[in-house]
Amino acid sequence: MQVYTQVSDLPPDSRGRFITVGAFDGVHRGHQALLQRLRQLAREHSVHACVLTFEPHPQIILGKQPPLGILTTLSEKLEHISQIGINETIVLPFTTELARTDAETFVRHYLVEQLHIYGILVGHDHMFGRKRQGNAELLRRIGTEVGFIVEHFPPVTVGGIVVSSSAIRRALREGDVETAAKLLGRPYSLCGTVVHGDGRGRILGFPTANIVPEDPRKVLPAYGVYIVTTRISGKPHAGLLSYGVRPTFGRELPPQLELYVLDFSGTLYNERLCISFWSCIRAEVAFPDADTLRRQMEADEAYCRAWIAQHHALEPGSTTVLEHIHGDQGTKS
Repeated sequence: MQVYTQVSDLPPDSRGRFITVGAFDGVHRGHQALLQRLRQLAREHSVHACVLTFEPHPQIILGKQPPLGILTTLSEKLEHISQIGINETIVLPFTTELARTDAETFVRHYLVEQLHIYGILVGHDHMFGRKRQGNAELLRRIGTEVGFIVEHFPPVTVGGIVVSSSAIRRALREGDVETAAKLLGRPYSLCGTVVHGDGRGRILGFPTANIVPEDPRKVLPAYGVYIVTTRISGKPHAGLLSYGVRPTFGRELPPQLELYVLDFSGTLYNERLCISFWSCIRAEVAFPDADTLRRQMEADEAYCRAWIAQHHALEPGSTTVLEHIHGDQGTKS
């Protein structure tokens, strides 16, 4: 896949392009279905399939409150789009100037004059331009005038839920990583660097790796203990990840991600690890003493081992857990 940072960087193509436009945060099941339809349309009309997306997420520049957390970094988003087989992606820098551009100007300047689009595929909830005044109706009017196709793509549902980035963020913030996984089509993941911690886990017999996310904008799940997987030196490992303020050891401690890797010995300091969230075991609670916490951690580990074995989560390309929880999937017309 070719990636460009300005519309003007794309090589001219007299046939035009079939494009879609959006933030595509998460590249979730709804996005995946839309992008697959884009590929199909491009093949049918013998043109390139092109995605126009933005960095950073428009809501960050617009100052959404509370601050928007992202589901995918730019590199993660591009990787997922590439895996679907898109020919070209434009990552347009989203600035305050672009935010002030009205919808019709955006279409005529970027899509018509620069891209010479053949057609555009529009998501069911896509609105664009200043004050989000652009929609499918505007595109159809301009398309009829200048000669490009407009196709509307219906919402995708999974288990009766309309798939959206906001629904995934909400599930994560409630600790429901299983719902997030079924809407994403894969476990939610984040990457970070292992740093030195206070050593309490080792004293308790559960040495942990303290993770600092490499992108502070990434959504973190609710405080709690999660079954996760990661890869160390190319080998998959299961583990328990605790996220929270460690109330057993005092008040007002800063939130921290602590990873206990099953069946691993060695040091991980300064290593980059990517963590996939499979299931939440329990919420974070304050225990009366360290011994009670240790017994709970032993129970958590036993549960984790049984869960991983049951769902085959360490096997390459495992989808067992997603099949277990996702229910139906389809589009609404």
